[in-house]
Formats: sequence, structure tokens, C-alpha cells
Amino acid sequence: MIIFHASWDWAYFNDSELGAASRYFSGVIAGSFITLLGISMSLDRDRVRAAGGSLVRRTARRVALIGGAAALVTLGTWLALPDEFVYFGILHLLAAATLLVALTAPLGAITNALLGVAVLATGWSGLLDGAAPQPWLSILGWDAPRATVDWYPLAPWAGFAFLGFAVGQTCYPGGRRRFSLPPWGGQTSALRLLGRHSLPLYLTHQLVLFPLFWLLVTVLPG
Repeated sequence: MIIFHASWDWAYFNDSELGAASRYFSGVIAGSFITLLGISMSLDRDRVRAAGGSLVRRTARRVALIGGAAALVTLGTWLALPDEFVYFGILHLLAAATLLVALTAPLGAITNALLGVAVLATGWSGLLDGAAPQPWLSILGWDAPRATVDWYPLAPWAGFAFLGFAVGQTCYPGGRRRFSLPPWGGQTSALRLLGRHSLPLYLTHQLVLFPLFWLLVTVLPG
């Protein structure tokens, strides 16, 4: 993600565009984000239930946290890129998918997997290509109603969240891993640290990269 955004910033300040392959690179990054959301929701759901906690309260907290972060992204991009600001980007999608998966979670792994495949197929089928009947319906899967630098409608992208939940239920039944992993604790400590703080990292990395690349391209000679 950071590599992709650094490349995008460099291209932006050099009045150029990334190649066509960047679309697939960004798609893999986004798909992994959304799938991991579904897996983490499966783990969290089972562990909250085992501890006697409230699933409704937990879901509300998640939606509020991610939705609040999405609002910050909207505000920040509206100030920095008013002609292309983010109004339904990856974080907006994650907040919506959190609520949707919370509603479908009681249906189990198989149903969620089928839902995931159906949403992906709908988004990739071309049925929703073009403009939506009404602009507010665009988030369901149609083209963005206006220019934006980050557009992730529900179809196909929410499909990865349903599939992720199904994977979590299958690989971590009851919130416990059903397979063993090599003892990589020391070698992966830095990655685990980043993983535990992924939302703050997402929100702050462009605050460093954007002005840095502006400085490199605009201020420094050559």
C-alpha cells in the first residue's frame, strides 16, 4: 500500500500517470484489506461471544471507528484535492462491509461464501457498468458519479469481506486456529506491529509521503 501510494504521489507531482498494471496492483492490495476485515470479524465475533460480550456494541464500535476514519479521509482529500476528493473509498467500503457482514454472520460460512461469490460476480459481470439510475445508488456498484482518487463500490469489493468471514469461520472455528504455523515470532515482530496499528498507519502515511514528494519534485533542484 505504501509503495503504491508513493508511486502515485510521484506520478501526481510529475504530471504523469501510473501504468495500466497499477490498477491490478491496487486491486490486490484492496482485496487483501477487505478479505482480512472479514477474517478479523470472524475471529472477533467468536471471541466476543465466548467472553460474554455484546456483538451489537462491538459492531457499532467498529463501524464508528472505521467510519470516522473514512470521514477524515474525505475531509483531508477535499482540502488537498477538491476536484477528486474521496467520498466512497476503501475505508468507506470497509465501514459498510463491517455492517453487512455483521448482519450476515449468523448465516454461517457457506452462505457468506456464496454471498461473496455472488457480489464479486455481479461487480465483474459488467451488469453495473456505466452511470447509476440515481447518483446515490452508485455505491452499489456503478461507475463513480464524479471524479475521485479512491472509488470502491459494494459490488464487487464487499464480496471479499463475505469470503473473508467464511475463511475465518473455516480456518479459525471458535476463534482458534485449526492449523499450526512455524515459530516465526522474532522474524515477523515488525510486521505484527504494523498489523496491529494498520488503521493509524493508513491514516498517517500520506501525511508524510504527500509533502515529501512535493518537496522532492517542486523545491529541490533537478
